[in-house]
Amino acid sequence: MRASRSHRPSPISTRTLGAIAITGAAVWIATVAAFHLIRPDLAPGNAYISNYARGDWAWVIRLAFLINAAGWAAAGIGLRRSLAGIRGATGLAALAGIAALGMFTAGVFRADPLGTESHSIEGIVHSRAAGAAFIALILLGFVGWAVFRTADAWARWAIPSLVFGFLALILFATFTAWPMVVGDGFGWWQRALAAVLIPGWLWALGMRLRTPAGGRAKMQRAPAGKRATTSSLAQPSSREPS
Repeated sequence: MRASRSHRPSPISTRTLGAIAITGAAVWIATVAAFHLIRPDLAPGNAYISNYARGDWAWVIRLAFLINAAGWAAAGIGLRRSLAGIRGATGLAALAGIAALGMFTAGVFRADPLGTESHSIEGIVHSRAAGAAFIALILLGFVGWAVFRTADAWARWAIPSLVFGFLALILFATFTAWPMVVGDGFGWWQRALAAVLIPGWLWALGMRLRTPAGGRAKMQRAPAGKRATTSSLAQPSSREPS
């Protein structure tokens, strides 16, 4: 029995999951920023980030999609572990997983070249996957607010999560409608959402998971008279690998 147990692979620690999330965000931000120099033929205000996925350096942006997806997958697993026992934690992790899957798919399937009138199957799959990822992350902000405020160790993250959800919703609606209503400039709105706000939130969650307090969250808030008991019961959670 002891011999067989010793050969079981150890789970990835919460701190490591946080590091993967940070890496996913950092690689994505750096790659998108670099492509403004690599592809000067695509005006940032009039092209989507996905349009960089064609040409000699297309593999770089596609790889960045996959690394970013891995970051969100790690964040989802870390949140599920950190918030174990908190109502809604599984749903929160599932939304991060959907976002990761959407980004992975968007990296595998490329967007149609800018200005294409008829959409290819590849382009449609890319568009739908990216849209699903955006929607999942918007919902993640609102669900995060509901979940975090019931967990003592994450309570301070409730309002920031709600703000993230609202900002993501506003930017998503803006860059989606901008080409039809205004025309030029839609690319900047997409970059504000996809290359600043979303990876910024992923980075923040990764940093939170990297902290010692990012281990298993305390259970539901207890009345004042029972705080001491709740805290003592939650002490074993600090033994989680970090």
